[in-house]
Amino acid sequence: MENLIAGSGAVKHSFIEDCHRIGQLIYWHKHGSDCIQVRQHKQFRWLLINETLQSVVEKSRPSHLLFPHLQHLACLWQPLPAPKTVLELGLGAGAIRNYLQHVYPDSQLMSVEKNPSIIHCYKRFFGGDHATNLRCFDAQEVLDQGQEYDWIILDLFSQLDAPGFLYKHFFYQKVRNALSADGYLFINFLSAHESQLKQLEHLLITTFGKIPSIEKIPGYTNHIVMIKK
Repeated sequence: MENLIAGSGAVKHSFIEDCHRIGQLIYWHKHGSDCIQVRQHKQFRWLLINETLQSVVEKSRPSHLLFPHLQHLACLWQPLPAPKTVLELGLGAGAIRNYLQHVYPDSQLMSVEKNPSIIHCYKRFFGGDHATNLRCFDAQEVLDQGQEYDWIILDLFSQLDAPGFLYKHFFYQKVRNALSADGYLFINFLSAHESQLKQLEHLLITTFGKIPSIEKIPGYTNHIVMIKK
């Protein structure tokens, strides 16, 4: 517990495996079928849903990315032109949101989260008490509102039993329609089976007419997917 950070700057894999039983429990709430926890140890605070780690934040540096897959995302973003508008679908503890607000302060960022308990945790425990442009809304409905975004970040695969619409063509058609002319879609994808990744790849090819970039994060179930409109 004394050192949760590996030499790479990311949290250690041992922490991810044990995070549901270490540290101090500071929040517990049952929302429908979901059990939500917030735990902390020294300067680190993390969010779990059904004992699955969603986000971990360093309280003194909330914009510092501590997951390997998020660090990989940041590497993809850095060479791109700064976005004017960003839509984040899925909030977690706000690690992506905090990073984007810090690195791209002039961008218009909209974060969307359907679960009000997650928003409550972000505002109370993860530095989002004065959060603006944060909406408790359904991801599909937001995409129908006619707003265009330079970047859409899809982080709804928080558990292996992802919502069914994430494997439907109509959803990615909505995403494509909501992207600006040179917009990018980024997906943090977790899959239980290789077939799910193949299904997602097929959906993106048929929707965008091109092959997406897919990178497996070594040692994790995360794949980072990127495709340009």
